Amino acid sequence: MTQKKSWYLKISSQDCAPNVILVGDPARLTIFAQLMEHAQEIAHEREFKTITGTYKNVPVSVIAVGIGAPAALIALEELWELGVEVVVRAGTGMSWGVPLGNFILVQAAARNEGISKDYLPLNFPAVPNIELFQTFYETLRREGAPLSCGIILTSDSFYTDLFPHHVEGKHPPRPSKTLLEQYAPFGLISADMETAALYIAAQYLGIKSLSLLLATVDGIHKQMLDNDKRIQKEQELARLTLEGIHHYHTSRER
Repeated sequence: MTQKKSWYLKISSQDCAPNVILVGDPARLTIFAQLMEHAQEIAHEREFKTITGTYKNVPVSVIAVGIGAPAALIALEELWELGVEVVVRAGTGMSWGVPLGNFILVQAAARNEGISKDYLPLNFPAVPNIELFQTFYETLRREGAPLSCGIILTSDSFYTDLFPHHVEGKHPPRPSKTLLEQYAPFGLISADMETAALYIAAQYLGIKSLSLLLATVDGIHKQMLDNDKRIQKEQELARLTLEGIHHYHTSRER
């Protein structure tokens, strides 16, 4: 009997592991595949690309979803339909006071994207699953990874809310401060375009979620992690995410 496949991901419950890692860049799937056992490409439809395999005997799927909350939540909805239990975002973020190349474990996210209000009202906090958070915190500390934990800003608009986009003499004039700059004095340490929506929708759907970011852009000094260092750090991001999922499952089996 043919398994029913999800609308956009084009995968079935048989294809998909109960533990899923979401990434933005499809090139990052190659990095994960090199660390996994028996990783195979399952589907590739539009920006959505899926591999499934194991890591230290724990089944894992990794799915590329592109940039932004709406695409991430299309994936999350279909993963809910397929019975997925754990979803971890392994992505990149703009840092505010966090050194480039450090990892950011997101304790909470300010909801400045537009889609999460369709799941839960704006007075509902965007926070991760506490068991996942604690497990990943222990994993990164054990591995000696440079780590920051805190609150981030999630927005749909990179060039207005997160990163200034001024062009000398070109209309229209832009605000003197981005939203990230306005919020930063109150303790924000990073920004991205997915986490708040992921946390809210996962809470609504009953999926355990967490976001682990790599700081690749310095929002204060407007600098970017150089390419060679970024490649090395993305490899580390993949390994640490897989280790975190493995640690989560082994700790639950005790």
